[in-house]
Amino acid sequence: MISREPRELVIQPWRSFSLEELREIWAYRGLLWVLAWRDASIRYKYTVLGVLWALLQPVVQVALFTVIFHRIAGLDSGVGVPFGPFVLSGLVLWNLFSAGVNAASDSLVRDANLLARVYFPRVILPLSSLLAPLLDGCVAAALLLFVLVYHGRLTGVGALSVLPLAMLTILAATGPGLALSALTVRYRDLRHALPFLQQLLLYGAPVFYPRSAVPEQFRVYLDLNPMVPVMDALRSTLFGLPFEGQRLVLATGEILLLLMLGYSYFRRVERTLADEL
Repeated sequence: MISREPRELVIQPWRSFSLEELREIWAYRGLLWVLAWRDASIRYKYTVLGVLWALLQPVVQVALFTVIFHRIAGLDSGVGVPFGPFVLSGLVLWNLFSAGVNAASDSLVRDANLLARVYFPRVILPLSSLLAPLLDGCVAAALLLFVLVYHGRLTGVGALSVLPLAMLTILAATGPGLALSALTVRYRDLRHALPFLQQLLLYGAPVFYPRSAVPEQFRVYLDLNPMVPVMDALRSTLFGLPFEGQRLVLATGEILLLLMLGYSYFRRVERTLADEL
């Protein structure tokens, strides 16, 4: 006769954060890197131009914005900087942020089979998706540095500022990406609405126009989007403009708050994700 020992079931209250969860994510860091490399490698695997698509996108965007808003509408950088490098400096970070949010929001639906069959911290999927756009970001950053060299405006401080501000951009995409990845499981319409919303945010942020073009009484509302101070910080270091450190500090605090809120929501609905998929 087989004896069965009684099993103890421990029911604990839901917690939005614990050190044990961070240790578990760290324990699965190998899976995170494997999934990130998978996403990055298949992104252009069966394309003709390959990674050159990452170069083509900012080039076409800068060309369109220059023709429409600079040549036709007469808009300039407002800070004595050529319009092309000014726009490109904003697009490098904005495209990285946008691609990170898009990739993270679609990660759970895209890998539904993996999520339902194997146990691992569910947050690994959106986190790994956030790392994949870094390849495009590196290509765009290299293009930006080349353009600055061509215009004779590249400085050591400016070149060194690209990497930390790019990492801050990925961190800015993490909070919304985590929340949207869980919301997309329940509301699939978000997959179609998100590109439209990001397009609205693009025109609402000073990517292709200077912050000074906005009436002074409305400028404070621009900083509700934490990417605005981050982009301005990059332009300050690249073009030798006045650096407003207080705005960047406040934006960093906003980014961390969004990260905590996004992770908290993800943890709250995490247990039902596999069932809804």
